[in-house]
Amino acid sequence: MDTTTQSRILEAGKSEFLQKGFENASLRAIAKEAGVTTGAIYGYYPDKAALFGALVSEPTHQLRVFYLSVQQEFDALPPDVKAHSMHEYSSRSLEDFIGYIYAHFDAFKLVVSCSAGTEYEHYIDSLIEVEVYYTQRYISAMREAGYAVPDVEEQMNHILSSAQYYGIFETVAHDMSKEKALQYIHTLYDFYSAGWDAILGLR
Repeated sequence: MDTTTQSRILEAGKSEFLQKGFENASLRAIAKEAGVTTGAIYGYYPDKAALFGALVSEPTHQLRVFYLSVQQEFDALPPDVKAHSMHEYSSRSLEDFIGYIYAHFDAFKLVVSCSAGTEYEHYIDSLIEVEVYYTQRYISAMREAGYAVPDVEEQMNHILSSAQYYGIFETVAHDMSKEKALQYIHTLYDFYSAGWDAILGLR
């Protein structure tokens, strides 16, 4: 077995998962499309979940690493800098976020639309948890620095963050072009940033 065989298996697997979703995909159909036996697939991947993971694990990991690094970098800024640069910083980072997703569109399409029954089914929720954690830290930092920022319950924070981030990934679910997605994302960001400004009183 060689890398050409493995590439055919991966391409056939991606096609099958995109058409039918993970749960309804068939290794037999993937093998037929790739021109190999199911035994050949097992030579590379112990099961269907491992094949799915091979298609999405690296892009999803790298996006999470990037996302964490952005949050940690902003978290380390002095409070006054945070208060005056949040929107600019967030908008720029969001463009990079979308850029990475669209550079690996098929992988994120699999995660968003086809991952039910896999460990990636709740991937977006894992990003939301990070958003909620660092938003709470931002609110606490503003209050400790003397800004008249009201406390926001974590549950409300989670609801708002969930709506925003599931909205972001709707661009993938609906197969938007990158250009259209960026327009959509900027509108979405303007909507939520205005809402957070009103909640926190940091216009």
